Amino acid sequence: MAGPLSLEAIADLVGGRLVGEGALIIDGVAPVDEAEPSRIGFLAARRYVKYAADSQAGAFLVSTELETALPDAASRVVVEDAYPALRALLEHFHPEPGWHPTIHPTAVLGREVELGAGVDVGPYAVLESGVRVGDGCRIGAHCVIGQGTTIGARTRLHPHVVTYHDTVIGADVVVHSGTRLGADGFGYTFMDGRHAKIPQVGRCVIEDGVEIGANAAIDRGSLGDTRVGTGTKIDNLVHLAHNVRIGAMSLVAAMVGVAGSTRIGKGVWLGGQAGVRNQVEIGDGARVAVQAGVTRDVPAGETVSGFPARPHREALVKEANVGRIPRLLERIRRLEADVKRLGEEG
Repeated sequence: MAGPLSLEAIADLVGGRLVGEGALIIDGVAPVDEAEPSRIGFLAARRYVKYAADSQAGAFLVSTELETALPDAASRVVVEDAYPALRALLEHFHPEPGWHPTIHPTAVLGREVELGAGVDVGPYAVLESGVRVGDGCRIGAHCVIGQGTTIGARTRLHPHVVTYHDTVIGADVVVHSGTRLGADGFGYTFMDGRHAKIPQVGRCVIEDGVEIGANAAIDRGSLGDTRVGTGTKIDNLVHLAHNVRIGAMSLVAAMVGVAGSTRIGKGVWLGGQAGVRNQVEIGDGARVAVQAGVTRDVPAGETVSGFPARPHREALVKEANVGRIPRLLERIRRLEADVKRLGEEG
C-alpha cells in the first residue's frame, strides 16, 4: 500500500545499502534538483551530479558509480542499478488506482460478443459482432473494437483506441489513447489511368506483453500479417506499414516510420524519427540511431546512423569530414590562385 517509508524500509524494498539516518521518513521520489526534504532524490545519470551539492532532498537513491558525488553527510540508499530500484519505489508511492469491472450502460455490444470474467467496458465503447475479450481486460471510453477482434487476458485499451476487423491482441498488452490497429496498408496499383486499391486482407497481430504509445498506427497485412513480437515496446506517433514484422523485446522510439514488408529482428532498438524503407531486413540486436534513414539491410548487432544509414563509426567520420568542407574549399581556392599565378609567370 502507498504511504511514507523509513529510509531503512526503502533500502529493504529495493535491496540497497543504507548509509545514514535509517529512521528518516520519506513520502516520495523526485529528481535530485527538485526534491524537497521529505523526498528521496534520484541520482542515476552523471549529468545530474552537478545538482547534488545544493539538493534539498532528505536522502538519495543513487547508483554505486555515482555515490562519491554526494556530500559526505548525505543519507542514501546505494544500489548497483538505480532504475529497477526507482521502479519499485514508484510502484509503492504511486499505486495504480483501484477499479471495479463494469459494463457501462452506454456501451454497445454487437452480436456474439464474448466477455471473460472481470472485464471493464467504459462509456460509449463499441464492440462489434464476434469480438472476444479475455479475463480482466479494461476497454476505455469511446474505444471501437472491430468485428472479429480477439483480445487476450488483462489487456488494457485506453480511451479512443480503434481496432479494425480481425485484429489480434495478446495478453497483458497496453494500448494508449488514439492508437489505430489494423487499418489498411498503403497498397495501390496504377491501372486504367488511376490508382486502384489493392485489397488488404491480412491481419494486425500484437503479441503478449506489448505496449503501444498514443496515436500510433499499425496497419494490417496486405496478404500475410503485420506482427509485433512479444514484449516489444512502441512509443507515441509510430507508424508500422503493412506486412512489417518486429521480433520480440524490441524498442521503437517516437515518430519512427517503417515501410511495408520490412523484417525487424529480436531486441532491436530504433531511435526517434528513424525511417526504414520497404523490404529491408534488420538483424537481431541491431541499433538504429536517432533520425537515421535505413535504405539497406542492417546485420545483426550492428549500430547504424546517418542518412543513408551506415555503420556508426563510418557515419561519424563522414560527419567530421563534412565539417572540414569549408576549410578545404578555401584551401582549393588558394591553390587554384597559386597555379594561375605561376602559369602567368611562365
